[in-house]
Amino acid sequence: MLLLEAGDLRGAIRFGQAAIAVDPGRPSAHHVVGQAFCRAGRLAEGIAELQRAIALRPDAFEARVHLGNALLDAGDPAGAEQHLARARDLAPNSAAVHVNLGNVYRRMEHPGKAIDAYRRAIELDDRVPQALNNLGTLLAELGDVDGALAAYREALALAPERASTWSNLLLALSRTDRVTATELATEHRAYGRYFGQRIRPLPPVAPRPLAERRLKIGYVSSDFLSHALALFIEPLLAGHDRKRFEIYCFHCSRSADDVTARLAGLVEHFVPVADMSDDALAERVRSEAIDILIDLNGHTAHNRLLLFLLKPAPIQVTWLGYLGTTGLSTMDYRLTDARADPPGVTEALHTETLWRLPDTLWCYQPYAFAPDVGSLPAQAHGHVTFASLNSPGKVSANVVGLWGQLLAALPDARLLLITSPFAQRIAELDRLFALAGVTPGRVEYLPRQSTADYLALYNRADIALDTWPYTGAATTCDALWMGVPVVTLAGDRSVSRSGASILWNAGLRELVAEGPQDYVSRALTLARDLPRLGKLRATLRERMRASRLTDAARFTRAVEDAYRAMARRESGRLR
Repeated sequence: MLLLEAGDLRGAIRFGQAAIAVDPGRPSAHHVVGQAFCRAGRLAEGIAELQRAIALRPDAFEARVHLGNALLDAGDPAGAEQHLARARDLAPNSAAVHVNLGNVYRRMEHPGKAIDAYRRAIELDDRVPQALNNLGTLLAELGDVDGALAAYREALALAPERASTWSNLLLALSRTDRVTATELATEHRAYGRYFGQRIRPLPPVAPRPLAERRLKIGYVSSDFLSHALALFIEPLLAGHDRKRFEIYCFHCSRSADDVTARLAGLVEHFVPVADMSDDALAERVRSEAIDILIDLNGHTAHNRLLLFLLKPAPIQVTWLGYLGTTGLSTMDYRLTDARADPPGVTEALHTETLWRLPDTLWCYQPYAFAPDVGSLPAQAHGHVTFASLNSPGKVSANVVGLWGQLLAALPDARLLLITSPFAQRIAELDRLFALAGVTPGRVEYLPRQSTADYLALYNRADIALDTWPYTGAATTCDALWMGVPVVTLAGDRSVSRSGASILWNAGLRELVAEGPQDYVSRALTLARDLPRLGKLRATLRERMRASRLTDAARFTRAVEDAYRAMARRESGRLR
């Protein structure tokens, strides 16, 4: 048990199994081994041991809770509910078990039950930050931005040391149009100050002479999986010059899939680090003498930003997963381009120095199984079909108002959206569309589908509409590859300009709007020009294929040149 608490999973398993060998009927030994297996990512073995513990002692409350959580991690929410409900019966006043049940109901897409469970946990103990944090995340998914922000702030008032809650708050603020760009930057700096005062960097290391040696590059991410990040990181990992660079990927997720295996095969060092503490991972980075450490998460889920406060590498960079500042004083650079971050516009919103790549911050790798581009739907249906296949969480009230203006101006037009798993979110969107004068039936909610089927949905759309203020990236590239032009609204912050960056590099700058009414105007102009839509439909895939967005060799050279230039600058600064 002590070894488990100390994080020595192998030791806990070894001693626990020795105890089982001596006394197979000892439930606590099976319980310890089961927890250790689960934390080591060996879920099937862990679940089997926890089930043995419960068979030996059916009223074991903690074993029930751990088994319920393990089953949820294994993708069996119904099984998890069974054991957590039994744990609740054993200890009805346990706030923690209600939080866990809320997590199960959220996974089962029962938001009403989840909210009730989280609120019951808060009633039982109003000092449970996890209940407030999880309630905030669910409310954000339901479109209740104000409720989500209030829950996150209350959670932080109770436990300001919970970095994940800070990140959830910052991500939610990035997705709302309720705060200014300056206010958003101030919130990020508050995060950096709070943790910067509590986590001191390691002693600096002298830079090693560059000469002709290979630079050691370390990428840190929880998304080396079937995730949008893979579309953009895989071409770079595959194209790195192994004579000039030695590549490490530090994988921060306990999950793995076929994409994980494929990415691991592209690099010399693929290191699972989900169970390593920040201190231990920092020491690993130091022991490997990494020259440049790159954060690919920002404030998205399961990030390791606190690792970067320890400054284990002489040069630290953030890129790709989060279009905005981390707020950390120890993050040296953010990779971007001149369209996502125009010179003189967003520098003051960052704690990092902006390092603009010469062309684009994106390198898109189209899906090999993408279907062929279909004919223009408007020609067959007699009306234009708009689509926004972004995450429903990115759809703000203001952008719904703009879409409402479009549909009002084009009475026959239709709009396709990806549905939310939560009925309350769809009801809220319907309410917003009704306020904008959109009659029922003109907006169609499409179920979440496999990637191939999702791509095929673009053959039902004539024009894609970007979300705002949190604009799309992978979905924008996907739409263009499928022959569907995208209209985007470029805002005053980095997160509002990813669409602008992509469209400029695709040679479609005329589809980048600079204000809300300009967004409506450009979309209407495009919708009323079917010959132009037909030409775009027929040429966009080839345009993408010939653009800098898919030129992996050019992009890789630009990134590698940036890394070399950063290293030369650091070497000269500390000489």
